[in-house]
Amino acid sequence: MLRDEPTLRPALYRLPNDPLAADVLIPAFRQATRVQGAFGWFTAGWIRSLAPGLAIYLQRSDVCPIEFTIAPALFPVEHEVIEEAVFDPTKVADRIEQEIIKAAHPNAGALSNHAVECLAWMVATRRMEISVAIPLPYANYHPKMWLFKDGHEAVAVRGSANATGRAHERAVEHMDVDCSWEKISSERVRSAESMIADWAVGRDPILERTVPMPIALKERLIKLAPNEPPTTLEYEEAARKDKLSSSRRLVRSSRSFMIPSDLEWKVGPYKHQGEAVQAWESAGRRGILAMATGAGKTISSLISAYRARQEHIGPFLIVVSAPTTALTLQWNEECVKFGLNPLNPSPGTPDGRSVLANVLHRLRSPSSEATECLVVTNKALTSTSFQETLKHAQRMAPNLAVLLIADEVHTLGTPSFLSKTPEFLQMRLGLSATPVRQYDEDGTGELISYFGATAYEFGLDKAIGFCLTPYDYNFTITHLTNSEFAKFQELSEKISRRVGAAGKFDPRDETLRRWLIRRREISENAEAKIERLAEILRSYDRPRHLLVYTTSKNPLQMEAAAKVLDERLIPYARVTQVESRNKAKLRRILQAFSSGDIQVLLAKKVLDEGIDIPQAREAILLASSTVEREWIQRRGRILRRAPGKEHATIQDMIALPPPASIRYEDSVLNTISRELDRVRSFGRYARNAQEVLAKIREVHSAYFG
Repeated sequence: MLRDEPTLRPALYRLPNDPLAADVLIPAFRQATRVQGAFGWFTAGWIRSLAPGLAIYLQRSDVCPIEFTIAPALFPVEHEVIEEAVFDPTKVADRIEQEIIKAAHPNAGALSNHAVECLAWMVATRRMEISVAIPLPYANYHPKMWLFKDGHEAVAVRGSANATGRAHERAVEHMDVDCSWEKISSERVRSAESMIADWAVGRDPILERTVPMPIALKERLIKLAPNEPPTTLEYEEAARKDKLSSSRRLVRSSRSFMIPSDLEWKVGPYKHQGEAVQAWESAGRRGILAMATGAGKTISSLISAYRARQEHIGPFLIVVSAPTTALTLQWNEECVKFGLNPLNPSPGTPDGRSVLANVLHRLRSPSSEATECLVVTNKALTSTSFQETLKHAQRMAPNLAVLLIADEVHTLGTPSFLSKTPEFLQMRLGLSATPVRQYDEDGTGELISYFGATAYEFGLDKAIGFCLTPYDYNFTITHLTNSEFAKFQELSEKISRRVGAAGKFDPRDETLRRWLIRRREISENAEAKIERLAEILRSYDRPRHLLVYTTSKNPLQMEAAAKVLDERLIPYARVTQVESRNKAKLRRILQAFSSGDIQVLLAKKVLDEGIDIPQAREAILLASSTVEREWIQRRGRILRRAPGKEHATIQDMIALPPPASIRYEDSVLNTISRELDRVRSFGRYARNAQEVLAKIREVHSAYFG
């Protein structure tokens, strides 16, 4: 048991003077049944330092493989032996068995003398499993942590020393030791366990993903490090040089921000982008660009940012806010094209605070001409800590200019933003294809009050055939089943009685609102829609680049749609909030969809806001809400232009009560009217608009006479 080792106690060790290896790591290896670690630098040198304990651990049959999560930089020797052990494990194990294994029992002296060979043997025989943590661009993965467990207790060792020989033997380092059975440090042990577990699966804001070593080697994710980790003196020398040249670097960084030379935005087909820029500038660098999907809102905003930067002497900060993580990733890519170095801090986390602190340091340096770019989610923008950081930056650097670019600006018309709008930000640019918040005049008004009115508009009528693909629109009327209709009618009667008793429709009536949502849920989840989906899929030889939208009000519809796809053996992927929270996973899904490896994306609302998937050629809408903005956003997803894509197709499904069965209450007729409003909106700009309008007249006649 770990607690039986007398030297395993909470303490702070100063290396190389204090005996961390002899008092902590070696005894912990002797007693543990599971060893985990997370390290920025990794060599075989630690094996030599800890051989007496490691040898005993490797002899035992009741232990787990050693699990390390390391950074994607390996030293040449370690890279070579690990690669050989991964791709030819039998050969490696057989060869090294003769050198360091005697009677199948590791020997401490042999391990110490053959540390590199021992590393190869452990990997080849699965005594050690190494995963590689891939940080996001411009981020760094650099923990130094050991975790020992015996099934009951745990010991965490963390500080500045990596898993290298030099760290334990020849470097000025420090390490904290915490033990789960000691009250003063039990909470820190639990924190260490949580960190190790998160990093092992890539669950961290700065990590793109974590992959097993074999995949990292196959995908060429491993980079060769210098011969040895940098020493403390080398770090200090680098810092000194960095300080001496900081002003020169900052000037260069501001000059690297530029409009790509191949952009045509003043004249020619895309001159509307130049018009948008000029309109925003004429409005005092405040306002909203209401531009259809694909018209170049992002490009126009970054050109605007560049021109504002050119007119300002001093540090300049661009803050881009977007509603989803997926959109922040797209903004990163666009910002890089303009020479910016976008950073994605998560306020409230240690890494986020560190990123912001470094940005502030660069912005407030004397004579700074730095240009910094932060790309964050709306949640981060509205956080108190983030806004306080921006205020602090302006206090510390009075000549700092800050530009806020709000993508999908309509999503900020919520109390969380409107209750604490950052009034101290002078330049404000909102972007949206649909800036007006339907059914929310107050929210729309407050957004316009903060960002400014619409400075420029480029609507769908101008975009289709120019920057958007022409499309066909087909809608199918399905009918509710008897049981669905009974529930629908019961709710309709309740709604009518409540509205009649009040004398008017009250949008603040929560009971009424719940009944309306429940009735809407019946229509969105109608069984007939799944049957129609199966019919459509049977009519295809094989779908390709298809989006299927299901309701967000009930997960059963997505499950039913997935079952239909499974029965047809169609490769698909779900895109929900679960996938969107994992940046790396979402990126892989979208790439596989673009390449055709995944033929269908099955989504709820995640794909509504601005995600760029131009390869999508068809969309099947099993369910749509009453929000007009959602209709427009979904249409925008399917109309992006792509090579070989001459037109797109939208299949819309509407579930209504049978015409002969309905009682003509106002609430029922209003529901039918809103559905037909959506159909008109989709059909108005379709290639087959006349056919759609003729069919609408037929449906209208059936219900309204």
